[in-house]
Amino acid sequence: MKILLIQPNNRSVIGLNNISLIEPTGLEAISGSLLRDGHTVRIADLRAVNYDPDKYLDDVIKEFKPGVVGFSCSFTTDVYKTIELAKRIRNEYGIRYIFVGGHHVSVYPLDFNVKEINAIVIGEGEYTVGELINAFSSNTPLSFVKGIIYNENGHQIKNPPRVLLKNINELPFFARHLTEEYRKKYYIATKTSLSCLETARGCPFKCDFCSVWNFYGGTYRSKSPERVISELKEIKEDYVLVTDDNFFSDVKRAKKIGELLKKEKIYKHYTIQARSDTIVSHPELISQWKELGLSNIFIGFESVDDDKLNSINKSNSSLNNEKAYYIAKKNDVSVTASFMVSPDFTKLDFKKLIDFVKRLKIGIPLFSILTPLPGTKLYNELKDKLIVKNYSYYDLLHPVLETFLSKDDFFYEFSNLYKTSYKSLNLNAADILLIIKYILLGKMSLNHMFKLKKSIKRLSIPETYINSFIPKTKIFPKFQ
Repeated sequence: MKILLIQPNNRSVIGLNNISLIEPTGLEAISGSLLRDGHTVRIADLRAVNYDPDKYLDDVIKEFKPGVVGFSCSFTTDVYKTIELAKRIRNEYGIRYIFVGGHHVSVYPLDFNVKEINAIVIGEGEYTVGELINAFSSNTPLSFVKGIIYNENGHQIKNPPRVLLKNINELPFFARHLTEEYRKKYYIATKTSLSCLETARGCPFKCDFCSVWNFYGGTYRSKSPERVISELKEIKEDYVLVTDDNFFSDVKRAKKIGELLKKEKIYKHYTIQARSDTIVSHPELISQWKELGLSNIFIGFESVDDDKLNSINKSNSSLNNEKAYYIAKKNDVSVTASFMVSPDFTKLDFKKLIDFVKRLKIGIPLFSILTPLPGTKLYNELKDKLIVKNYSYYDLLHPVLETFLSKDDFFYEFSNLYKTSYKSLNLNAADILLIIKYILLGKMSLNHMFKLKKSIKRLSIPETYINSFIPKTKIFPKFQ
């Protein structure tokens, strides 16, 4: 059967898509399984097309003539666009079978109780989607497919859950060749030759603001070092983003992967995510991986206040964050430090945060607003206090809870975090040399650099947030 998998082209209110755009790994993972089952699959990444996304999608459907269409909806801000496209495809093209999967839809499926969508895939989809497609093609009742919720006569019917695959080594490789036409468009900041690598799934920690552990049922499963090396050998890009929520969760495995990389002489520029407490306990990991090409670590600092860290069940300390930062700096590895600004911040809280960033001389800080996303423990605790229910503003850059400061003052202080931190792009010498090299080789354009600087400048202006914070009138009734 011909199956079209779509990544919606939602644009955030602020436009964070101008700072990063990574490949749709969920769709690539599903595609790998569907191809193994003998289906014909195409991925349409509407975020990365060269002309009008609606016209592009029309052209793809007319040319490919799919029998089934699937959507990825992992982010809350993608909900409206996903539903809009599903309705359009059903009504304009008469596609009989439409399903949706991804993080948001898995942890909060109620949003997708619409007649144009046949089924919702809950959690991992590699085997579920295959069975769902078989049910569609053979007119078998959807009640026999584990791991889905299907819509019928205005009601949602939840089937028994699917047991998570114990050995994820058994999964096929991501079908990266299906995103070949878009791959030059994937990047994170200045890293424009970018590919993603998954080596593990899940997280053993249960932070209140995060839905990852909910999505994976609180489990952590990893691929063998040998499997990881095999996947890396197929990646052509220079930069590799490891998508694991904590790449160093299994220290012994991380070291083994590093040993095999060195043996195989595979050198890339790696960006990973890691917890600061793991780095502090095992600083040798940083020195080992620096030799292999580790260039950046994303660390969720979240707060400079231990009481706030405890309140969100982070199970870490500000002191660990600081120690981890200096360990990375000692090894000449950049740190992207992520901080969450609580809506109850006072001017003193903003000052403490920026003083911390300035004292450590953090070159790449990221600031977001604490947002109770559907499917998180935080959402369940605070949903009755939400003052904004329009998902367009759940982009982590707008407060959806009442702020202590006035809105204008809050946005002034928030934008000042970026203004103070990014007086320049804060690039180190190695980054600058790579940028020059990639421009000369045609892998990066000056236009990309100008667009990046423009985007950061927008984040530094309070009017960007103030002018965009106007609740839209067109909003689906169930969200009001």
